[in-house]
Amino acid sequence: MLQQTWTSRCLMKFYAVVAASPTSWESHKIAERIEQRILHSNPVMEAFGNACTLRNNNSSRFGKFIQLQLNRAQQMTGAAVQTYLLEKTRVAYQASNERNFHIFYQICKGASEDERLQWHLPKGAAFSWLPNPERTLEEDCFEVTREAMIHLGINAPTQNNIFKVRKKAMPLTFGRDNPLSQ
Repeated sequence: MLQQTWTSRCLMKFYAVVAASPTSWESHKIAERIEQRILHSNPVMEAFGNACTLRNNNSSRFGKFIQLQLNRAQQMTGAAVQTYLLEKTRVAYQASNERNFHIFYQICKGASEDERLQWHLPKGAAFSWLPNPERTLEEDCFEVTREAMIHLGINAPTQNNIFKVRKKAMPLTFGRDNPLSQ
């Protein structure tokens, strides 16, 4: 596990406990629920934002800002997590001996046969955006990611839409004609 991720988990747990010094059972339950939602965001963020690089099997390719919200009594009332992708090019290109984001490998290794067909990912197919698929990593844990998504309110139909590979990709263009560069 990445040291940075472990440290942030420990800090969140500490702040949740300190901020929860409950004056009531209800405020304790609220703080506990918020803590769980924040902690459940980690597997999702790691799957969609981490990749295997030459230096690290679980290298974070995103930044995350976590804001814990407290009331005047210093009790936790909410949280906001803002993320930003640091390396968008990884989706289309990886250096030799590196891998794409973990989620792609999780889907290919963890999806059922029916899901793979539904998502247009037939078993045995090779994908140019999926280099080094033979490497199995601890991070290739699709069920953990899916369960965390459920806890965050991302239901199965929405997950299916996220995991589905679109049959026809938009051609890549550069310069003034590219809507993404404007």
